[in-house]
Amino acid sequence: MRFFPLWFVFLFAFHAACAQDTLAVVRLRQQLGSATDTSRVRILNSLCYQLHDQAPLRAMHYGEQAAALARSTADSLGLMRALLNLGSCYGNLSDGPQALRMQQEALQIARRLRNADGLVRAYAGMGSIHHERGDTLSAMRNYQQALQRVREPGVSTRTQLMLYGNLGSIYSFMGQYQKGLTYTRDAMFLARRSGDKAGESMYVANLGSYYLQQQRYEVAEGLLRKALSISEPLHAPRYETSQLEMLATVLLLTNHLDEAEELTRKALRKARSIGYQERVLDAYDLLANINVSRRQYEQAYGWRQLYLGLNDTLNNRARLNTLTALQTRYETHDKENQIQLLTQQGQLQRAHNRELWVVVGALVLGLMGAGVFYGKLRRSQQALAANNAALARATEQTRQLAASKDRLYSIVAHDLRGPVTSFVGVTELIDFYLRTGDEKGLKRLPQQVRQSAQSLNNLLDNLLSWAVTQTGELIFQPEPLAVAPLLEGAVELHRTTAEARQVTVTTTDPEHLSVLADVNMTRTILRNLLANALKFTPVGGAIQLTAEASPDGRSVTLAVTDTGPGIPPEQLKQLRSAEPAAGRPVVNGARSGTGLGLPLCRAFAQRHGGALDIRSTPGHGTQVRVQLPRAVA
Repeated sequence: MRFFPLWFVFLFAFHAACAQDTLAVVRLRQQLGSATDTSRVRILNSLCYQLHDQAPLRAMHYGEQAAALARSTADSLGLMRALLNLGSCYGNLSDGPQALRMQQEALQIARRLRNADGLVRAYAGMGSIHHERGDTLSAMRNYQQALQRVREPGVSTRTQLMLYGNLGSIYSFMGQYQKGLTYTRDAMFLARRSGDKAGESMYVANLGSYYLQQQRYEVAEGLLRKALSISEPLHAPRYETSQLEMLATVLLLTNHLDEAEELTRKALRKARSIGYQERVLDAYDLLANINVSRRQYEQAYGWRQLYLGLNDTLNNRARLNTLTALQTRYETHDKENQIQLLTQQGQLQRAHNRELWVVVGALVLGLMGAGVFYGKLRRSQQALAANNAALARATEQTRQLAASKDRLYSIVAHDLRGPVTSFVGVTELIDFYLRTGDEKGLKRLPQQVRQSAQSLNNLLDNLLSWAVTQTGELIFQPEPLAVAPLLEGAVELHRTTAEARQVTVTTTDPEHLSVLADVNMTRTILRNLLANALKFTPVGGAIQLTAEASPDGRSVTLAVTDTGPGIPPEQLKQLRSAEPAAGRPVVNGARSGTGLGLPLCRAFAQRHGGALDIRSTPGHGTQVRVQLPRAVA
């Protein structure tokens, strides 16, 4: 069973409800059009802060604008706040190193300005980043620096709340529960004194989570009901949803299953209405556990499947957000370097041209002198044109490298998800079968683990081979190879998968042919083609591996033919291209391809001086043909 004792401690946000204040965001965006530069920095910082918790990528867009404008206008205070907000954005995207860089730069500015609020925010922010990364020693060192300054004039109540809440979290994490409770109570009383009902509700619920950790369920229940009584009049569904699920957890542990289910379903409705997917995920988990406690295993299994599907979606979204943030940072840095380089070159060239024109003007009466300097000017202009052409070529090469990098990121983010999710699903199934005593289900798991491991191994082999082909470091060692052992080796490698899918695999080599080829590349080609055929051949189907010599006797064609559903013309055109792309449609639960297999096979075939061709008709199967040079007897 999953527990959420620290739901309400936000390491990078002060109050999650701020991110939901859509009316405030709309008003701020309306003010941008007529704002002066100083006001514009303030508004952009406010937009970044409002969005940094629930929409960090959008928030980064505003934060970057605020930082750039603050630098250009020498607005040090605005720059400090922009860097602090950007640090929170990168922290929410799990980019700890960049988040620390933002906070450290903000800390230097705060020291120069002697801004107490900025100092406490920076130290507390760095402490929370180290805490999230598991470095409690560095986290405590930064929190102590913040704690020494938190009582100084100018430190806002919001900053004090963040620090006390984070201290309560880390002391609880370190097992020092009394200190954790002390700081959480401090945060609660501070919120109450300042009239911050949302903050008071959050920290009362936080106290309940600590008592839940210590299995003092009666105290935890009372505190959580108190938190709900504060948050419900505020009409803050994010707080209500989290607190309802925490209270339902306590009721589940105390076997009050009917009320636990009622509160969980109420939380699920609220979470769905506001798109709060993390709490929807927690509700699925709670409902699954409630049904397990009732021994209603069929309903529990249904909720568990919903949980696994949504968990996979959220994990993939987090990975893509992180990749997008990294790409944005890379592109921004690259553009800044290009602009700086072009500006410097332009300034130098303009200065040089001015000098030449001054000399030409001074000697305009002398034809010989004018001719000499005119020649210098022409050469300078030619050098500038050559420099611009070289810069354009370098820019195009950078664009191509970035496109190749983005393509590989996309493939890794998409395809590593499948095998890894399979392993996660197996662990969930093991737990489920152990609870239900299903021995037959447990006996089926080793085959699933083997299939997932083989799929992951093949994916990593293809990724490594593709990376090597892209760097130009591929070693090519052709030698005479008998075709029959190559075909049989590929069949043997996939025999277990074929038997599990009840697919018949046969080989035909009537002429006992040989090819002049690299053994590792050839095995990779056959392994990928047969693996793809198995994925898309239905149960009871057949696959045939054949070899035949060309009419002129100079080459050998290896073919893999399946009885699958075939490929639509539009997708067939895409598969015939040289770029990695998505695989064929799913058949009987099989996964689509990695997008690397066919381009890798094509690259290896072309390295031999051969070619790869795909022939397919929807509903009549698919044949992939690879042409390799024939070995001379």
